[in-house]
Amino acid sequence: MTIRRATENDIDFLITAIIEAEKSGSDIISYCAIFGISEAEFRSFLKSVFEEEVEGQEFYIANFLIAEIEGKSAATLSAWVEHETGVSSNMIKSNLFMYFIDREKVLNAGPNIQLMNEAGIPRESHALQIECVYTAPPFRGQGLTYQLIDEQIRLHQENGSTFNKVQIILLKNNEKAIKAYEKAGFTIAAEKKATSEAILQLLPCDTKIIMEKNIQN
Repeated sequence: MTIRRATENDIDFLITAIIEAEKSGSDIISYCAIFGISEAEFRSFLKSVFEEEVEGQEFYIANFLIAEIEGKSAATLSAWVEHETGVSSNMIKSNLFMYFIDREKVLNAGPNIQLMNEAGIPRESHALQIECVYTAPPFRGQGLTYQLIDEQIRLHQENGSTFNKVQIILLKNNEKAIKAYEKAGFTIAAEKKATSEAILQLLPCDTKIIMEKNIQN
């Protein structure tokens, strides 16, 4: 197994990873539900964002590491230090959606965005954020995610980033992932449940949690 930085040649694999991570074992892709777009339109959006190369948020090629086994892409995840660019990742992504998605759809998504905020958990500034975690089915159960996280920590420290914890936001119904992260030293730091059942039209679960792990620089 080797770990390398993602390149433009990996965009299709990264898009699949993002979509499967979003589904979290369901058929719901939250971004599609929020903006009323198809999976094909969301794939097109992601490709455009990757080509734009915007730092400070998860949809940035250079933030991804890929684990390869026998020359095949086996697993990936994205990591960045929140607010390292001086702007929050949510603000950056909001601007990307405004730019690349039809304006009318963005305006119509207002109530859905407000609903999503009910379960939203703020990311901590200057913490290393983990997102878009995905392992292709043939390679699961080999601990690739742990190795990718460790390598992200090492590379960010080597590149001079300053942080003392790693965070990951996930849905509370993803019990398998929660147990796996607990084994890796993560603990649940906070959770937030939406007050409206309508959230289940946008997410597979009404509660989000944030897990974190303290580290030493």
